[in-house]
Amino acid sequence: MKKIGILNFQYSTHNYGAVLQAAALEHICTQLGHEAQHLDYMAKRKVTLKGRVGQVLRKLGLRNTPAHARVANEEAFERFRERFITRTKKIRNPSEFRSVAKGFDSVIVGSDQVWRPAFAKDTLGFFLGHVPEGVDRLSYAASFGTSSWEKSNDAALTDKVKKELHKFKAVSCREESGVEICRDVFGVEAEHVLDPLLLVDDGFFEKLIGKAGNKNNAKMVFYKLDSDDDFFEDLGRLAKFYNFDYLNIYSERSDVRHYREVIDWLSYIRDAELVVSDSFHCICLALRFGKKVIYCPNERRGQARMDSLFSQLEISLVPVKMDLKTPLYELSRAGDIDSGLKKLRESSQRFLVNALEK
Repeated sequence: MKKIGILNFQYSTHNYGAVLQAAALEHICTQLGHEAQHLDYMAKRKVTLKGRVGQVLRKLGLRNTPAHARVANEEAFERFRERFITRTKKIRNPSEFRSVAKGFDSVIVGSDQVWRPAFAKDTLGFFLGHVPEGVDRLSYAASFGTSSWEKSNDAALTDKVKKELHKFKAVSCREESGVEICRDVFGVEAEHVLDPLLLVDDGFFEKLIGKAGNKNNAKMVFYKLDSDDDFFEDLGRLAKFYNFDYLNIYSERSDVRHYREVIDWLSYIRDAELVVSDSFHCICLALRFGKKVIYCPNERRGQARMDSLFSQLEISLVPVKMDLKTPLYELSRAGDIDSGLKKLRESSQRFLVNALEK
């Protein structure tokens, strides 16, 4: 048994996929016979003078938090972490990171868009630059989020990342484009592997949601990260065409976002007949649960990961044949999803097993 540290975006207060894939990777490591913990590190950007003034004014009640930033129950995600994610103590800076990381045999970074500088905040930290010598560095299904390296115009940072990646014992990416970036930009060979939510066994989901159904009978659910009036009009047309009631499982349409419990969100997808989404992890789960899926392209969120997923699973996009204002596509595959996942699971697990060996 080895002590494994895991680094990703498990600390999210609004991203269901982030916390679920984190729990899934921990579950997989535990099933392989190891002791796994998440490094509880949330890097923070430097606050500008304008930002500090805004913080003070809000504390004094002289300025309101913008409506789009208000959250009614972000603690829903913390409740999930308390039950299903094992974490180290809070890590506040690189020095504490090094101190905590030295207690592990290996540290894995991934999955999710951990190698996208726009999201990671501490870019070198998420390329395991704070992991001390003597601790194996690995990546599992790490994603750059886009089809190219975002910081290609920053030669100094690119060179630093290259040096860190060459210290890794094993590298794997969630997208084929990530494998190409590793090779062409950083001179590192990487393997293409499945996201943890596609690799994990059925027992993981049974542990989370069991057999119990949810309290809503909506046959159509939607999880749209970016919505507008045109989308909601089209959604109504879809619901009328299929004669389904529908439910927003992201948050309520109001001035204050009210997020659902993570387990409830997961069960809504499992119990639906049709899932409409632009979210990578929502679509992974809908496919995993054998649901009919309608995909809404959203390049702003990173199209490379979607293209890679569809190619990997041999999924074709069939335009929805309705008079719609929003581009919508039904996901179609010749065979069942499990048969397509079998070989991919074998190779992905083999990578992880080999990477964690002495």
